[in-house]
Amino acid sequence: MSRRGRYVLILLVGAIVLLSVLGWLVSLRTDYLWYDSVGYTAVFSTMMWTRLGMFGVFALAMAAWCGINLYLAYRFRPDTWPATSEQEGLERYRELISPKAGWWIGGVAAVVGVFAGMSAQSRWETWLLFRAGGDFGWADPVLKEDAGFYVFRLPFWQFLIGFGFAAVVVGILASLSAYYLYGALRFSGSGERMTNVARIHLSVLVALFLGLKAVAYYFDRFNFTTQENQVTDIVGGGYTEMTALMNAKNALIWVSVIAAVVILVFSWGFTRSLALPAAALGLVVVTAIAAGGIYPAVVRNFQVEPNRPQREGEYAQHTIDGTRYAYGMEDLEVSTYEVDSRPDAGQIQLTDEEIAAGESNPTIENVRLIDPFVVSDAFTQAQQPRSFYDFNEKLDIDRYTYTDANGNEVTEDFVVGLRELNPSQLTDEQQDWTVTHTVYTHGWGFVSASTTESDNGSPCFTSGVLSDDPGTCDIGNDIIPVEQPQVYYGLLNNEYAIVGVPDGETPREYDRPTDVAVSDADNAEEDAEEIGDDRYTTYEGDGGVDIGSLSRRLLYAWELQEPRFLLSDQINEESQLLYNRNVRDRVQAVAPFLTVEADPYPAVVGGEIVWIVDGYTTTNDFPYSDRVNVADATNDTYSGKGVANQEAEEINYIRSSVKAVVNAYDGSVTLYEWDDEDPILKAWNEIYGGDLVVPKSELEDPKYDELVSHFRYPQDLFKVQRSLLQRYHVNESRTFIEGGEAWAIPEDPSQPTSVSQPPYYVYASYPDQGEQAYFQLTGTFTPRNRENALASMMSAYYDEHGDPQLKVYDVVGGDDQSVRQIHQIITSTPEVVTTLRDAQQAGTTVEWGNLLALPVENGILYLEPMYLRRQAGGQGEELPTLTNVAISYGGYVGFASSFDAAVAMVVEKYVEGAPTDAEQAEEGEGEEPSETPTETPSETPSEAPTTEAPATTEPPEVEAALDAVETARANYEEARASGTNEEQGAALDALFSALDDLAAARDAAGQ
Repeated sequence: MSRRGRYVLILLVGAIVLLSVLGWLVSLRTDYLWYDSVGYTAVFSTMMWTRLGMFGVFALAMAAWCGINLYLAYRFRPDTWPATSEQEGLERYRELISPKAGWWIGGVAAVVGVFAGMSAQSRWETWLLFRAGGDFGWADPVLKEDAGFYVFRLPFWQFLIGFGFAAVVVGILASLSAYYLYGALRFSGSGERMTNVARIHLSVLVALFLGLKAVAYYFDRFNFTTQENQVTDIVGGGYTEMTALMNAKNALIWVSVIAAVVILVFSWGFTRSLALPAAALGLVVVTAIAAGGIYPAVVRNFQVEPNRPQREGEYAQHTIDGTRYAYGMEDLEVSTYEVDSRPDAGQIQLTDEEIAAGESNPTIENVRLIDPFVVSDAFTQAQQPRSFYDFNEKLDIDRYTYTDANGNEVTEDFVVGLRELNPSQLTDEQQDWTVTHTVYTHGWGFVSASTTESDNGSPCFTSGVLSDDPGTCDIGNDIIPVEQPQVYYGLLNNEYAIVGVPDGETPREYDRPTDVAVSDADNAEEDAEEIGDDRYTTYEGDGGVDIGSLSRRLLYAWELQEPRFLLSDQINEESQLLYNRNVRDRVQAVAPFLTVEADPYPAVVGGEIVWIVDGYTTTNDFPYSDRVNVADATNDTYSGKGVANQEAEEINYIRSSVKAVVNAYDGSVTLYEWDDEDPILKAWNEIYGGDLVVPKSELEDPKYDELVSHFRYPQDLFKVQRSLLQRYHVNESRTFIEGGEAWAIPEDPSQPTSVSQPPYYVYASYPDQGEQAYFQLTGTFTPRNRENALASMMSAYYDEHGDPQLKVYDVVGGDDQSVRQIHQIITSTPEVVTTLRDAQQAGTTVEWGNLLALPVENGILYLEPMYLRRQAGGQGEELPTLTNVAISYGGYVGFASSFDAAVAMVVEKYVEGAPTDAEQAEEGEGEEPSETPTETPSETPSEAPTTEAPATTEPPEVEAALDAVETARANYEEARASGTNEEQGAALDALFSALDDLAAARDAAGQ
C-alpha cells in the first residue's frame, strides 16, 4: 500500500473511531438529561460510575497480568536457539518484534485488558449487590447458609473465579507464544525442548490453574442447592447430589491441591520427566470422571430411582418449603369449600328488601357483566370524537367509592381506560413532522363504565364522556371527577413531543373537540384557547428536557437523527422535549433492577390521572426453590393483545416490592416501597443512596389513603404463583413426588386456540370472608388429566391493612365442573343453540367473555357474557354488544338478556325440580370415558341429595339422537379450536340438524 493510501486508511479509521466515541458521548449526555428531568440522576450516575470502575479495575488487572507474563517470557528468552527450519521460520517475526518489544507487549496487554474490562463491566449489578446485600433470614436446610449468601455473595465469588481462570489461560497462552517465538519451547529438534525458566513459569501457571480449580470445586458444592434435580425434576439437590456428588466435590478439592503441588515440584527441576505432571493431571481427570460422573450415576440408577419417595422425600420437602417462601406463599391458606350437588338457587336471587337493608350478598350485588377485554372497541366507537383517539386493546378493572343518588356511599368496580392519542391513526396530512410532534401531543380523558349495567348492550359510561349521547343508564356519567384530563404518558404513544410556547403566544397543542358534550370540567388554564370546534392548550408540566438552547437542540438533532431540531421555528426558548413516554419503559429506566408488570392500569387520585405499575424484585439464585419461566407462567389470552409479553426469564424468587406511580400529565415517577422486608429492594435502595423509594411507613399517612385504595394484588405475581401451585399446593413430599394430586390451569373456553384462561378481578365476598367484600383476583384449577372437573379456586387480595392474602379453596361435593365443561353445557342448551343459529344466519360474530367462577353460599356461580359483534355504520368495524348473559348454578343454566332474568330462569328450574342442564348434557355424552361426569357419588355418598329421581332409560330413538347430538357438539368444538370459518359453519349446521332430530325423536316418543 502506498504512503497516501496508508494516510487515507488512517484518516478513515480515525474518523470512524471519533464519530463512534462522539455518538457515545452524546447518548451519555442525553441519557443524563432525561434522568435529570425525572429526578433520578443517582440511578444514572451510580450505574455509569460503577460500570466505568469495573471496566477500569479489571481491564488494568488483566492488562498488567498479561503484560507481566509476556515480559517474563521475553526477559528470560534464551540468547541462542538451534538452527532448525522451525526456528528459521520464526526469525523474521523476532526481527519485527524485538526492536520494539515493549510496545508490542504493552499493545497486546492493552487489547486483552480492554476485552476483559468490557466483559467485567456488564457485571456491575453483581458487584453492587455483593457490596450492599444482606441476609434473608432463611437458610438452606442442608448447607445452612443464609439465602443472602446465594443471592448476593456467591455470584460475585463465582465471577471472580471465572475471571481468575480467564487470566490464567491468558497467561499460559501469552507465555507459550513468547517462549515458542524465542526458542525457549520447541516441538522439534534434539536436546531439551524447554528451558528451565519456561518450565518453572508454565508449571506455576498450571499449578495456579489447578489451585483455582480446587477453589471452584469448593464453591460448586453450593450450586447443588440451585440446580435441577434429575430424579424429581425440581430445583434443589437430592439424595444423589447431596451424598455422591458432594463427596465427589470434596475429593476433587484435595486431588486438585495435590496435583498442583506435584506440578510445582516438577517446576523446580526435581525431575525433568513429564510423566509426573501428566500423572497428576490424569488423576484429576480420572477422579472427575469416576467420582463426579460414574459413581453418582450408579447411585441415582440403583439406589434412588427404585426408591424415589424414600430417598428423595426429605429433599423434595426442602424444595416445597423453599419454593413457598421464595414466591411469597409461606402463609398460603388452604381450606375446603363444600358445595352441594343441587344448592338452593334462591341464594343467588336478590330481593329489593335485602338490597335496601344492606343484607344482600356482595358477590351477587357486584357481579361483573362487562368484560374489559371485549369492550375496548365499544369504548373507542362511543368515545372517539376524533379518529386519532384510541383505547388500549385491553381495558382494566378498578374500584371507586362514590355517593349515589340516595346519598349513600357505594363502592363498585368499573371498567376503566384512557383516551390516548394513537400516532398510527393520524392521517397522511397529520403525519407531517411538525404536526405530529408539536400539535398532536397528547390524549384526553379518563373513561370509565359500570361493570354491572349496560346501555342496550353498550357500556354505561360513568366518567370521561366526550359525546353528545348521554345514554339510558341509571348511573350518572360524572362518578369519577378528573381535574387534569390531558394524557401525555401512557401505553399507545411513545413518539417524542415538543411542547411549550413563549408567554403570550397562541397555544398550538390540540387538546380536544368542543363540538361534543364533556362530563369532566376542564382545568383552569389561562393559555387554553378554542379555535372553531377545537380546543388548544400548552403543556404546563416540568417533566420534559429543556431544549431551548442551541446546544441542547444540537444534542438531540444528533441523538434522534433529526435535523429539524435545528431548523424548525416551532422550537423556542420555552420548549421541552417529552420522550420515553411509555409508562412501563419509564419505570424500567428509573428502576432497572425491577421486573415490571405487563399490565399497568390507570387510576384517578386527587383529580389527577396516574398509572399504577407493579414492580417485582426477582432472582434466579435462591436455594431450594423451584424455577419458573416468567413468560410462560404469565402467558394467557390477553398476552400480546393490550398486555405486554414478559421476557422469557427464569426466576426462583419474586416479591411485589414496589408500587410505581407515573403521572399521566407530567410523567413524574414515584416508587413506593410495598414489601418492607424484601432484602433485594433494601440492597438496591441502599445502592442508590437510601432514598430511591418512599418508605412503606409513610403510606400510613392519611394523605395517601386514596392512592393506596387503588392498589390491587398484582396479576403477574398471581400468575406465577398460580403456575407453581399446580404442584406446590401439596404439603407432603411423598404425594408431591408421586404427582397424583397435581393440578392444571384451565384453558380459556372462550378462545378457539389453546391458551390459559386469564385470572379475573371481582369485587366480591368469598367463603370465610363474611359480608366484607374485597377486590380480589381469582382463578381456578382442574385436576391434571381431568380437564372437565374443578379441583380448586385461588383468590388473592389486599386486606384492610394492605397485607397480601393468598387463599386456595379445595372444592368438594357435587357441583364441580370446570369452566371448560360449563361452557360446553351452556353452548348445548336449546336457548343458546337457537341464539347461535340466529347469529350465524344474520352474519353476526359471537364472542364470549371470560367465564367467571364465583363461590356463592354452598354452590359455585358460573357467569359468561355473550357479545354479538355488529358492523358499525359506515366504518366497517365490528362492535361488541352485550346481548345475553349465561349463568350456571347447581347444574341449572340460565340464559337471558340480563343477569336478573338469567337468575330467574335458574330459580324457576330449581323450584320445578327439573333435571339440571348438566345432567342432560351428561346424558348426551353417553359412555365416553373421557367425558365421565365429574360427580362421584360413590366417593361422597353423604353429599348425594335424597330427593333426586332415579335415572330413566330413554327410548332407542332418543338415545341415538342424543349420541348424534354429542358427536355433532364434539365436532363443533374441534372445528372452533382448529378449523376454518367454513369448517366451523358446517359443524354448527350439523349440530343444529342433530338438535332438530333430537327434538323430533322426543316428540315421537311423547316426551
